Amino acid sequence: MKGLFNKVKNRPTRRRYVVSTICKSEDRFETAVFEANFFYFPRSLNRPALALATGSREEAWDLHFRVAARLAVEYPPHLFQELRLAPLRPEANPPSPPAVPTSQPD
Repeated sequence: MKGLFNKVKNRPTRRRYVVSTICKSEDRFETAVFEANFFYFPRSLNRPALALATGSREEAWDLHFRVAARLAVEYPPHLFQELRLAPLRPEANPPSPPAVPTSQPD
């Protein structure tokens, strides 16, 4: 299988979206969200509302299903802004504590 596609109707705005995840190369996957018309055809294939790249198939599929689920119930511009600014998996990359300089007695 080369990609995933989901049709999503946003409940708060009643707008329709298509969430697409495709394999660009062996180690590069892209998840894109397109605004769609009544028949779920993307309005513009050249300008997705959101496009995110991942490095593995599992990350891409996980991101795809999380975006589709959240897009159905959350306000789209806020969701897109959050996903653009936040790392893809914050729980996988916890921030490291700041280095504490050790003072050595003289």
